[in-house]
Order: sequence, then structure tokens, then C-alpha cells
Amino acid sequence: MKKTTLLLTFCAFCLLFCSKTVIAQQTCDCIANLDTTIKKTELNYVGYPDLIKKKLMPKYQKLVKKLRTEAAKQTDPQKCFPLLNAYVGFFNDKHFDIEYSITDTNRFVYSPIREDAFKNDFSAKKRDSIEGIWVNPDTTLRLAIQKISPMRYQAVILESKDTKLKPGLVYYTFTKNKNGFIFDRYDWMTPDFPVRQHGGLLFVWNFEVWGKVYPSALTAHERSEFLTWRNYNYGLDFKKLDEDNVVLSIGSFNRDDKIKQIIQKNDSLIRSAKHLIVDLRGNGGGNSGWIHLLPYFYTQPIVQGDTYLRLTPQNINANLPGIKSMYEKPNPDPKWARSNTPEVLARFKKAYEEIPLSKAQFYAMPSTSIYADSILKKPEKVALIFDDLGGSSTEYFFYISMQSSKTRRYGERTLGMMDYMGVSQQTTLPFADYYLLIPDRKATWTDKDPKNVSGFVPEHDLRHLPRHQWIEYIKTDLGKN
Repeated sequence: MKKTTLLLTFCAFCLLFCSKTVIAQQTCDCIANLDTTIKKTELNYVGYPDLIKKKLMPKYQKLVKKLRTEAAKQTDPQKCFPLLNAYVGFFNDKHFDIEYSITDTNRFVYSPIREDAFKNDFSAKKRDSIEGIWVNPDTTLRLAIQKISPMRYQAVILESKDTKLKPGLVYYTFTKNKNGFIFDRYDWMTPDFPVRQHGGLLFVWNFEVWGKVYPSALTAHERSEFLTWRNYNYGLDFKKLDEDNVVLSIGSFNRDDKIKQIIQKNDSLIRSAKHLIVDLRGNGGGNSGWIHLLPYFYTQPIVQGDTYLRLTPQNINANLPGIKSMYEKPNPDPKWARSNTPEVLARFKKAYEEIPLSKAQFYAMPSTSIYADSILKKPEKVALIFDDLGGSSTEYFFYISMQSSKTRRYGERTLGMMDYMGVSQQTTLPFADYYLLIPDRKATWTDKDPKNVSGFVPEHDLRHLPRHQWIEYIKTDLGKN
């Protein structure tokens, strides 16, 4: 997640609510932070009006009353954060984001452990599959994961090549839930972002990937996938399976430049293949790197549909400059030039003029259609693979891919975080190390067919198969007809 750097002048304001010294740990007025979160949410969050429509207001008011009672007694920012997280989590929207960046090193937890002692003790107890020794792709960090309560696990640093990360530091705390795990890092408490273990690989959403080295080693397939995350490569890989099939793996849309490079490098192979398989497992989203795939799956102009901006003074002020630039300085990239028709630019100009005067609750924001230069004969079919770590722009790609007649979707349901779109401006809270990001618009499908609960569901469900067999199954299925 991108964090906005706070100005030093903000510190004077922060002193009204929290104190920070070298000697003492930070303290925080929890109720002030909760009340600010509630106020800004009710004023600006695009999903808030849906509470009334969905008749959830009594449940919401009950939660607010409970959280305010608890927050009034709390001054510890680490204990206050779960109360803020519970409030934000009520809306089931992972684009509505509250985080705590722990800058107070007094709060770092240490649980020193030696690797030999850990191994000696390991066989003495019944262990869960997540327990053991794990390493990151660049082999700069080695962790021992052990259970500390029925639902919680600690990942303790055994060895580190980073001098700032000392052995014994509790790097992660994992909490078990019905789908897998959620996590907090030693310097960062987050919303309930997912953690999934797939055999010897551990995906901390799409932030970090870990490989198990004890008590078992990675399989050849797992090791091959694991190495694609080295040097911040984010799981990018390309393989030619045979004369008819190629596989492009994209573990994150966070690096558009690298996605563009690997596609350009292998463009001739993709254009000569009968089938392109795009493996998006583990891809939690990021930017719009999927646009580089457009030539291969394009079969007709892609209509993105209107989005709906919640009209509040803060949201209007934040969006008007961007709307104005859409028609005054349209994107000069040739890929978008055809999309910026006079009619589309006129709609943006009209929006800029109408929004400040509108009394409506929402305003339908125009969008551009997406065009490619031509429809390629090859690849004849494109398969997209999804799993339940797939969110944000990965889910948006799922949505637009349904307008391609040559594209099929495989795997399992996605995470579900695209009804309320994007992350808007940061909302300042009294405690400087809390970060609140409030979405201000909703997707074209949200009112009629919301996805935050169900996720996007591929037409070909592969959960009955081991994950390492998915690509072979898809290759066979694409060859049938």
C-alpha cells in the first residue's frame, strides 16, 4: 500500500491527541481517532449510503456504540487499532483501508530462538502444516513459524542479512480464520488481508512469498514458482509448454514496467501459439498492467461502463482537477488516443461543470472504451486462472475479459474487493501513525450485482484438482474444441 508522507507541521496538531518520546511508548486518544474515522466515513465513504438501502443501520449503530465504549478507555495505539479495524471491517471492503505503521521500536516483540533448539523441539509436539522454517526468495531472511495459541502463530527471525532485522524479532503474527490466515507484521498492522499456504509456499497476499525448508523441502514445481519472486520479480514468468500452448504468469500488477518487458520479449511466441494461458494466481492487484495483454484477448471494443462518485464537498474537491485534466489534457499514449473521442471528452467537460452544482447523492462518471488495433488470429483462445487471493485490478481484469469471445476463466472465486473502486485521498487521523484511505466511487455493477461477498466466479471451477495440475487440465480443455 502506498503511504502519503505526513508533513512535519502536522506534529503540532498530533500533540493534541498523542504523545511520542524516546523514553516512553506512544500513547493515543483512541476515542478521538475512532470518532474522526466515523465522521469521515459517514461524510465521504461511497459505501456508507448502502447501509440504509440494505437496512443495516441498526446493526451499524449497535457496533458504533460498543466500539465507542471500548475506545473511551483505551490509550494504547496497538490496542486501539483493532477497534478502528473492526469499524472499517464492518463494511467488508478491502479498498476501505485502515493501517497502523508502527514507528515506535519499543513496540517490536522479540522471542529469541535458536534454529537447532527449534528443530530439536519440533518433533516433540504435534505440528500444523504452517509450522516450520521458511525462507524468502532471495534467501536474505529465515523464519521459524510456531503456534503460540489455538488460533495464533508467530514467525520469528532465525537469520537475517539485513542488520536492522535482528534474530528473535517476531516478524509476523498470523491469525487463523475460516479461509486460511490473516497477518500483522512487526512494523505494520493491517486490515484482514489474506494469507494462504499452498504446500511448501506461503503467500502473504501479494506482498511477500515464502518457501518452506524444514521439515520438508519444496517440490520441483514449487521451487520453480518460488524463484520467480526473486529480486522483486513478483512471480513474473513465461514458458512455452508445446507448439500450441504458452503460459504467462503474473503474480502482481504492481510492476507495469516488468509486465510490459516480459510481454514484449515473448510477443512473437504468444502470437504464434494457438492458446495463451495467463496464470494470475496470487495476484492481489496493483496497477493496470493487464492493458499490455489487450492485443491477445481483444475481440471487440471493451465498454468499461460508468462509475458512480459520491458527491460530498471533500470528494468533489479531490476529483475535480482529475476530471478537468481528462478533457483538457487527454492521455497522449497511442493505446488510449482512439478512446478519447469528442463525445467522451464532452462528457468529462459536462461532469466538471455539473458536479459542483449537483444536489444528487451520486454522479455517473463517464469512462473511456478500450480499443486494440486489430483482432489477432492467434492466440485463438486465452485462458485466465484466478484464485481467492485475486483482488482489486485483477478482479477488474476478470470483469472486462468477459467481453472477449476468445477468453475463458478457470480456478476459484476471487477475493472480492472491487465494488467500491480504488483508494482515494488519505484521510488524516489525530494519531499520525494511523492511515485511513476512503474510496469515493463505486463500480458500474455494484448496485445490481455486487461482488465483495461472492467475488468473481470463473465458469470453470478447478478446486477439485491439486493446484499443480491446473495448467495441465486447462491445456487439455482448450484443445478439446
